[in-house]
Amino acid sequence: MTTIAHLTDFHLLEADHDRRRGAERWRLRYLSFGRPIDAAQRRRRTLAALVEAWRTGADHLVLTGDLTEDGTPAQFEVLAAVLAESGWDPARVTLVPGNHDAYTDGAWERALEGCLRPFAATSGQGTAIALPGAVLAAVSTAMMQPVTRSAGAIAARELSWIASLAAETRRSGDALVLAQHHPPLRHPIGAMQWLDGLINSAELMALLHEHDHLHVIHGHTHRDHDAPVRSGAPPRIFCAQALVDGPSPLRLYRVRCGRLLSERARVRSGASAFALA
Repeated sequence: MTTIAHLTDFHLLEADHDRRRGAERWRLRYLSFGRPIDAAQRRRRTLAALVEAWRTGADHLVLTGDLTEDGTPAQFEVLAAVLAESGWDPARVTLVPGNHDAYTDGAWERALEGCLRPFAATSGQGTAIALPGAVLAAVSTAMMQPVTRSAGAIAARELSWIASLAAETRRSGDALVLAQHHPPLRHPIGAMQWLDGLINSAELMALLHEHDHLHVIHGHTHRDHDAPVRSGAPPRIFCAQALVDGPSPLRLYRVRCGRLLSERARVRSGASAFALA
């Protein structure tokens, strides 16, 4: 039986961010509004969560975006260093980008070719990882946009690829799990869909309605949440708390009989780094 660990929304910072000036300084303050701009604390929390996920014995770890605050090369270097320190084998880790990781043009792609290269085989766009009883697909919702907007979109060719994977796994009886940053459900406030939602959510929801073995694990909303595709049905859409400000960021899922089942993960009492300062 396969177990998948899930963490999201690290919002990591470079250690010397206080040297920023002008527009770069404003951008960081805008994106971090409402939370302390504390690089060391965010790094400690991230490492503690990664180690806790490793201790669960999960078969695979998924990190669903906004891993950096504004996608600078220095922040991706911090991410790579923390992942290396955590002890996770890169072959057992899938990373996908969020809107924050794409605010610096091309930074995500350059990171996968550089400091995050050990994770490229399990994290590149259009990557599918075969696990016992499941196929895990890395899906990018990142797109270029100003920092005042936080929407996402899935490329048309990637939606076609998901549809093909869904047909294949339906025949094989495996669960298909999409790892992405933005939720597939429309934003609860209609006017916010363009600003903060998944632009082509209708297309992905159509696939979820068509394939009962298709599941989505995501981030972005910063809150722990399960949602069904149809009213009264078991949940197939799952979100974890944001690690940057959530007291219980780790989630676990087990694959059983073509289904992804949520299992609440408990943080060890010794993992004090999860406590909010």
